[in-house]
Amino acid sequence: MPFTTDDARAPVARVWPCLLALALAACAGDPAPVLPTGAHWLEDRSLTELSGLETSPGHAGELWGINDSGSLPRLFRLDENGRALGRVWVTGAWLHDTESLASWRDGGNAWLLLGDTGDNRARRESVVVHAVPEPGPGQASVGIAWSLRLRFPDGPRDVEGMAVDARSGDLLLVSKRDPVPRFYRVPLSARDAAAPVTATFLASPPAGSVQGAATAMDISADGRDLVLLTYTGMYRWQRAAGEDWPQVLARPPKALPRPDIHKAEALVLSATPGRVLVAGERQPAPLWAGTYDAVEAGADERGGRG
Repeated sequence: MPFTTDDARAPVARVWPCLLALALAACAGDPAPVLPTGAHWLEDRSLTELSGLETSPGHAGELWGINDSGSLPRLFRLDENGRALGRVWVTGAWLHDTESLASWRDGGNAWLLLGDTGDNRARRESVVVHAVPEPGPGQASVGIAWSLRLRFPDGPRDVEGMAVDARSGDLLLVSKRDPVPRFYRVPLSARDAAAPVTATFLASPPAGSVQGAATAMDISADGRDLVLLTYTGMYRWQRAAGEDWPQVLARPPKALPRPDIHKAEALVLSATPGRVLVAGERQPAPLWAGTYDAVEAGADERGGRG
């Protein structure tokens, strides 16, 4: 059912999950979570393992989120301040380990792509990306319209980050557990293939230029910027005119100060150019927003490699 809040009780509904989490943390002896500068708590308390974020293709200022493995098959609609706007059930397939979200426009249609690409133990011979048409306001459920099953040329990979290059219609993916992240590409036009499609390896950045396991990435709408999130850092590559991703990703990225968020596993570039949002799995979970220029200038006082 869609998430709703009685307006008369909204202040209480928004505060009590955070107060409860603080009390439980105190009883367990854990430090109380601190809200980073520039962040808001996520209002929907069911977003306990937020692993994927994506901007709404059709509704400015809105986002979509998804939990990872072991959670109910639901999409969560929210705004950039973390306010809950609804829940949508996803039907039509078993979601094994959903770790990421992306969006794609094709023929005037807006699609959300659900990345069932998690593989902690490197046992899956193939993984799958499911496409659903973007749900409308108040819509309670949505069915999977098509699926793209893929494998990696160098064996199973645990993938928690993916994004669509709107220029080419390619889906880019990044491995999590390799000492140096590995980037891959698969064309979304291959969705009609009868057998799993083998992704193409693109590049790895120089050893040591990216620190920590890669958990999320996104590509700007103009195709110029790729931003990668890891457990200990945040990184930006810029693509010049005429460059392809193998050229770009083979060079060292620019390190951006990362917000101090425990288990940060979700990142999305806002529809507002230069604006990035990051969220974590911890409950209560913060949703942090910053800009490239502000981040690079160190405007986030509590940022850094946490």
